[in-house]
Amino acid sequence: MLDGEARVTGELPEFRVRVSLRAKRVRLTVTPQDGLVVVVPKRWRGDAAAVVATHERWARQALARTAEARALHAAGPSALLPDSVELRFVGQALPVRYLEPGDGPARAVTREGAVVVSGDGDPEARLRALQRWLSRCAHEVLPGRLEALAGQHGFAPARVRISSARSRWGSCSGRGTISLNRALLLLAPSLVDALMLHELAHLRVLDHSPRFHTLLRTLDPKAEQHRRELLHAGKRIPPWVGM
Repeated sequence: MLDGEARVTGELPEFRVRVSLRAKRVRLTVTPQDGLVVVVPKRWRGDAAAVVATHERWARQALARTAEARALHAAGPSALLPDSVELRFVGQALPVRYLEPGDGPARAVTREGAVVVSGDGDPEARLRALQRWLSRCAHEVLPGRLEALAGQHGFAPARVRISSARSRWGSCSGRGTISLNRALLLLAPSLVDALMLHELAHLRVLDHSPRFHTLLRTLDPKAEQHRRELLHAGKRIPPWVGM
């Protein structure tokens, strides 16, 4: 949850500062929608520019990797609308069919082996309809897989929710709620399972201490390899998804 934002420019890469009620430390993120963002805790009073300067090389590399996606976002919603959708988690590749604009709100449904988008012809509205469609698909399959893994390893999450976070694949709250990003549907099953096992492990150890990593390795012997792959998996997510 964000409660503040400021734009700062200078010789450093352009960035925004966002104040997060949940953040416990300062971190940098780069997304196609927002570019470079410095996320800071609510009561933080440090120098955001100094943080960017310290990590300038990483920031410029991350901005370069996302340049194409950021250009598509800058071009507007019509440039983001996809011709097809590949849901790697369930092994589906679906063409996207856009019907002529019609009455009623934009909507996207799966029909006859395709994603069919109809209703309001505004590109922004149709983009949002596709994102809602992806969220519905995620609701249909991701919680079930998490529950299967939880039962297999003796975990009991209090709740499972689907999120549309822009910089997190998943999270686990202190109350036992596990959040899963809808974009996980576009990743390979092995990476999705790895992310789910990571969040399930947080039900027992909420931090990232050595105890947590010891537990995680018992659940996922390839946890370190999967962590590295997930760090770079965001570039596989097409810009229309909104991550």
